[in-house]
Amino acid sequence: MKFSNNGTTINSAEIVNSIDNHGDPVFHTSEMHLMPFLCRKETCNLADIIAVYKKSERFYVVGIEIKEWSATIYPKIAMEYLETYRKTCEYFYLAAKRFSKKTLELEDIGLFDLTRMQVIKSSAYLSPDSGFRAHLMKRIKKYFNALTGAVDDPFQRTLLEFQASGISKD
Repeated sequence: MKFSNNGTTINSAEIVNSIDNHGDPVFHTSEMHLMPFLCRKETCNLADIIAVYKKSERFYVVGIEIKEWSATIYPKIAMEYLETYRKTCEYFYLAAKRFSKKTLELEDIGLFDLTRMQVIKSSAYLSPDSGFRAHLMKRIKKYFNALTGAVDDPFQRTLLEFQASGISKD
C-alpha cells in the first residue's frame, strides 16, 4: 500500500485504524501544522497524520510521521521527529518499513511497521505543552467543525470523565 502521492499523505485511515491502544479513532487529518506559529524547520512544518482517539470520555491527540522509503530508520531522525511532535501530541508514532535495533530501544516513541500494518512498539504518554495542544484542538474544531465536546487542555477533565471514573459525588 502507498501512503504518499506527490508529497501528500494518502491512505491515512489505514494506519489510524490499525493503532488501537489509545481508544477509538474519532478524527484524523493529514498535512496539519503542529505548531501554533509558522515554523521554517523541515521537521516541524506539517504532521503527516494528526489523529484523535477517544477512550472513556478522554480525547488523545496522536501524531504519526510516515517514512515510506525502504531505508532503515535510525535513532537520529526518529528523535528529531519525536522532539517536534511531543510539544503538541500526547502520543507519537513513526511509521516505516524498517527500524534499526537502536531505534527499537528508544524511549517514548511509538513505532508502526508499514509492512505488517501494525504497532511494533507503543508510544509512551508525552505530556505535551498545554498551549500547543489546545491550539491544535481549537484549529480542529474551527476548520473541520469536529470534536466540539473535546476539551482543549490535556489536563482539563469534563464532568462526564468524572462520572465515568466513578468519582462523582451523590
